[in-house]
Amino acid sequence: MRRVDRLLMLVAALVALVSFLPLGARLSWPLELTTHFRVQYLVVTAAVLTLALMRRRWLATGVLVAAGAVSAAPVLPYLPLATGSVAEAAAPSVKVLSVNVSFRQFSARRLLEIVRESSPDVVVVQELTPHAERELAALDELFPQNRRFPADGPYGIGLWSRFPVESSATIAIGRRPAIEARLLGPAGPFTVIGVHLSAPTTARRGAARNNELRELAARSAAHLDPLVVAGDFNITPYSPYFTDWLAESGLTDSRRGRTLSISWPTTLPVIGIPIDHVAVNDGFTVLAHRRLPNFESDHYGVLVELAPRGASGTEAP
Repeated sequence: MRRVDRLLMLVAALVALVSFLPLGARLSWPLELTTHFRVQYLVVTAAVLTLALMRRRWLATGVLVAAGAVSAAPVLPYLPLATGSVAEAAAPSVKVLSVNVSFRQFSARRLLEIVRESSPDVVVVQELTPHAERELAALDELFPQNRRFPADGPYGIGLWSRFPVESSATIAIGRRPAIEARLLGPAGPFTVIGVHLSAPTTARRGAARNNELRELAARSAAHLDPLVVAGDFNITPYSPYFTDWLAESGLTDSRRGRTLSISWPTTLPVIGIPIDHVAVNDGFTVLAHRRLPNFESDHYGVLVELAPRGASGTEAP
């Protein structure tokens, strides 16, 4: 029994170590990567904590409670607990679908089915290659207004809209292409920025992504009209750099208070993390955030329903 207790204490110490590593996220690139798996840390911590309580190992229990508190702090705001009721919108809502189709492979047939079933008003597609553009040609029939920047590799991008496009441009966020479009919606004009930020697979690329977040924050904060920013950010809400981005941009994450759902990778959901986001400024109220079914990409799509601010009876967080 003593051997079991020693093993339990060792496991508790390892869980605590892993849980505390994200606190050093600003110190180095590898430590920032550890921030993204907070939900997984909580699951493991809860399991080991249960064993510690059953065996009345109070030191291990205390260590695990502290570890769990550290992991829970950035996760709790996303639990679907406080999404107050929202009255039916006086003006039609706006539905935005953001999806990374994977430049390697995806099922265009299934994605088009998902688009038809979910009936979005705006579709933002990341990793739009020339091949994917041809495979998704049917989008042009469903959404007569569009702007596309296809490219070989992972950084092509496109935007399709049911609403008239007042203006659109392919812009640069750092060295990555993005699309900014001003659309004439049912309650007035609004802007959509579609992005795909750098994947932090190395320290240099991690720094590039953080610079892109800062540049995107400045661009977003400068918008006085209603704004939607959507895409693959290659960062989770549990990273301090994402928290910085929300604070500097003045935007609200559509997941907040609604879901812990993952968006990548579809092939190994047990380690899945949410890196595909839709965020809005105070020109919109978030009505719903929903993960879409798999379509053989490595990402799940995201569908968000929005109400123009002032068009709903009660504001939601």
